[in-house]
This record gives sequence, structure tokens and C-alpha cells, in this order.
Amino acid sequence: MTMLIGVILSDAMKLLIVILGLFYAGLVFTGYVTEGPHYQPRLHWTEPARSGQRLLVWTGIKILHAFLKLFRSACNQLFTASAEVGLWVVDKSGRDIQRKVHSRFL
Repeated sequence: MTMLIGVILSDAMKLLIVILGLFYAGLVFTGYVTEGPHYQPRLHWTEPARSGQRLLVWTGIKILHAFLKLFRSACNQLFTASAEVGLWVVDKSGRDIQRKVHSRFL
């Protein structure tokens, strides 16, 4: 019986952690959408819990912004590489293909 209670408590804790994580992700996403990467934590000594929450959300927004910048940079590199590969393929192809590409895209 105690083992069953332990399993139930363990599963309840896991569920609580998932719910809190989703709630935190929602706060970070909402803060990023409304205020962007310039979100300010606004710390007030009279409201320590609210200040802590805003500090955690600010940290999440900074991490999200860094990830989005990295993702955007990687996508730009892939787009450039794809264009270079396309040009290389056209240059190595026959005259008919080159003529079709130049008449369609240039």
C-alpha cells in the first residue's frame, strides 16, 4: 500500500512539474510577444514574489531571444548555401538547362 502511495505521489510531482513548466513557457512566450527582447524585470522590494517571477520570465526571454537569433543565423547560412549549390548545379548542367534557368529566373 505504501508503495502505491509512493508511485502516485511520484506521478503527481511529475505532472506538477510539467504543468509548471508549461505555465512558465506560456509566461515567457507572452512576455516575448508583448514586450519583445526589451522586457524589463522591474524589481520591487515590496513585492518579492512578483519580482522573482518577473526576473525568471526575463531570464527565459533572454534565452529565447538568443535561441531565435541563433536559429535565424543558421537558416540564413542554409539559405545562402542552398543558393550557391543551385548556381553550381546550373553551371555544371548542359546548355538547354542553363537557357531555361536564365530565361525563367534572370
